[in-house]
Amino acid sequence: MRTRDETDRFWEEEVRGFPHGAGGAAVWVVRREGHDPSAPLAVLFQWATGTARRDGRAERLPLGALLRAMVECREELVQRDDEAALWVEPLLHRGQVGGALAIWFAAGERWRESIFLWGQRLGARLGPVLPQLEPRGHAATLPSPQLMLFPEPARGNGEPPAERTLPTARVGASRDPWSREIPLPRPAPVPGIPGCVGASREMLDLGRRVPDVARSGVNVLLRGESGTGKEVVAAALHAGSERAKGPFVGQNCAALPETLFESELFGHKSGAFTGAASDKKGLLAAAHGGTFFLDEIGDMPLALQIKLLRVMQERRVRRIGELHAKPVDIRFVAATHKDLEDEIRVGRFRLDLFYRLKVVCLQIPPLRHRPEDVAPLFAHFLQRKGRPVGRMRLTERALACLQAWSWPGNVRELENEVQRFCALHGDTTVIRVDHLSPEIQSSRAPGDGAEDLGTLRELTQANEILERYLIRKALAATEGRKAAAARRLGLSRQGLYKKIARYEMTDLIGGA
Repeated sequence: MRTRDETDRFWEEEVRGFPHGAGGAAVWVVRREGHDPSAPLAVLFQWATGTARRDGRAERLPLGALLRAMVECREELVQRDDEAALWVEPLLHRGQVGGALAIWFAAGERWRESIFLWGQRLGARLGPVLPQLEPRGHAATLPSPQLMLFPEPARGNGEPPAERTLPTARVGASRDPWSREIPLPRPAPVPGIPGCVGASREMLDLGRRVPDVARSGVNVLLRGESGTGKEVVAAALHAGSERAKGPFVGQNCAALPETLFESELFGHKSGAFTGAASDKKGLLAAAHGGTFFLDEIGDMPLALQIKLLRVMQERRVRRIGELHAKPVDIRFVAATHKDLEDEIRVGRFRLDLFYRLKVVCLQIPPLRHRPEDVAPLFAHFLQRKGRPVGRMRLTERALACLQAWSWPGNVRELENEVQRFCALHGDTTVIRVDHLSPEIQSSRAPGDGAEDLGTLRELTQANEILERYLIRKALAATEGRKAAAARRLGLSRQGLYKKIARYEMTDLIGGA
């Protein structure tokens, strides 16, 4: 039997995955206390958020819908009125209905697909551990957490009602919860960042900061790994500023050879050097009145860093071959995947330019730190390829593999994965594990998930499974920071690395 502390941690981890942008919602979990259909129900969990918390929605248990789901052995969506809906699903334990999960939410909730996805994943994880959970939340404080079930009518021969199992055909899933087909969530735009899709807390926090930074007009440094969407954030900073009607000019500093960089940036006068047959307007002059985006600023040659610093200080640009400089009004947004402090220490980046650019610094998290964004982004790229996202589904195991992959190429790599899927499986409406790239199929090591913890096995093997599971949970909770995760687990940093190496969790080593 799980202790109260273990139960608390279980629910805290599950609630953390609830869609952060959702409005009022309430959640109930009940368990049948015995094998007889007339056995009482224990209310294991009651929880509410937003407007549902304020109006006490969690105290109004939808008993009728819960009983109906358990007796009829099928999930159900009840449209109560124009404003509210109730989704109920029976919970399986060893092939039999052992309880039920219910979620109430606003009928027009823009996050409803994400809520369904969260609920279906929670239901699959609850089955194996259902008998071990203690009442939690509001349920633990009720005078009597048990509610009596009305028995089913006796069958014609006078025999007592038999325990029902969940028919596969009625819910479209087998008894293996990982083979269940769930709807692909609709792409959820991040408020404050046009063109960006995500539902994670990290991206929503970034979206709340971007509009204020955009209106301030100050220079911004964007930090993040390659492929995380730094140019999308830079465009959002321009679109939300007073310069939105001006030009947005961008240049990747790693894409130009050093010999052409100065000419591209500052422009040149006809005859200024061999090959300069005509006058050329530089990118800095072209960005006058708007925003200039310097991608991968860490790759800019040192000699040009000095000249760019002078432009930022004097707000004037002089073309190659000219004596007089012209005034320019530019806001600078720079991006890098490098550690500029390390570049400064080894003499490859100027300290004064660093602080000119870093008036405000925005960190864009890698995709492996926000696995809840993988499914919405997958749907977004499918939609851009013209696929009917509303009819697309994916299996639980495919979703687990997608979310467990470390995504070294971040969002750009995920887009390539979607293009591969469309090219090889163009007419498929259900995304399965064998439709994914081979490295993604093998990304989820066996025994790392919560569903493996409820299986009886030898203690030595169970200890390994538990350690794998807790290591991944700690890294997810600390956003991939291994030193912080080690402290949460009571280990040294070296001790954590030794366990990761011992269990061959290579995807975590790549995310260091």
